[in-house]
Amino acid sequence: MKNMPIVLLAACAISPIVLPALSMEATEIWRLDGLQTPESAIYDRANGVIIVGNMVAMGADAGEDGFLSLVSSRGEMIEVNWATGFQDPRGMAIVDDKLFVADNMGFHIVSLADGSPIETVVLEGAAFPNDVTADDEGNVYISDMFGQTIWRYADGAASIWLGPDDALSFPNGLLAHDGEIIIGSMGADMGDDFTFGTPGGLYSAPVDGSEVIPIEGATGIGAIDGVAIIGGTILFNDNPTGAIYVLEDGQAIEIANVGAGGADISNFDSIVLVPQLQQGALIALQLRQ
Repeated sequence: MKNMPIVLLAACAISPIVLPALSMEATEIWRLDGLQTPESAIYDRANGVIIVGNMVAMGADAGEDGFLSLVSSRGEMIEVNWATGFQDPRGMAIVDDKLFVADNMGFHIVSLADGSPIETVVLEGAAFPNDVTADDEGNVYISDMFGQTIWRYADGAASIWLGPDDALSFPNGLLAHDGEIIIGSMGADMGDDFTFGTPGGLYSAPVDGSEVIPIEGATGIGAIDGVAIIGGTILFNDNPTGAIYVLEDGQAIEIANVGAGGADISNFDSIVLVPQLQQGALIALQLRQ
């Protein structure tokens, strides 16, 4: 979910890692190459396809060259340019038959039926619209990483829902779950090279936005890009290192590593989708007990 320059290091291969406490494996089951700076992916269950956001050339100066691709659940390209005209498409969320896509302009509402544009909502004053999630009521939340705020779109209007606040430091990944919004922080003390002197982690906030609470065992981890949940277990990842973690019994445990540039993870069923910015790939990991 980044329009900013990304610190990308050498990629390393994925290998299954067994977690003794969880008896769980994360194994690569397929990989689709040839994408253009993919930042996010989401599974459209109603249509049985994966939607991938391609940022292409990053930055507002590149214009609206970003696009969305359709990929099968087996990792086969269905349609490269399914929806076009985005400025660095980042996080996505689905509400009913609509897709919400964050980019430099704010966010776009797209028809899931055919990828046609429905509406563009400009977030006035937002510095960097990033990830998107939706709660059970259909309210949509958008992180503004550089603005250090989170917006909410409800009843056809967008407004700041949370922040700016010292506890909300460079928010990136978002996940609505069980009446709360789980927030992935990139960290604090950002340098000129977009690295963070203080590593970030996971926080939660009730949907009323009353407070931001650190999640035990998941702070001080890294620059958190994406958040997912499988069977009640939270997964999250560190973009600069490519590490993917599960949170179990108050401890963050690394289960896989896709190399630097692993972006906004998501999942369907027990499959974790990992867009790999540097490698131009979408990686699918199967979690097994």
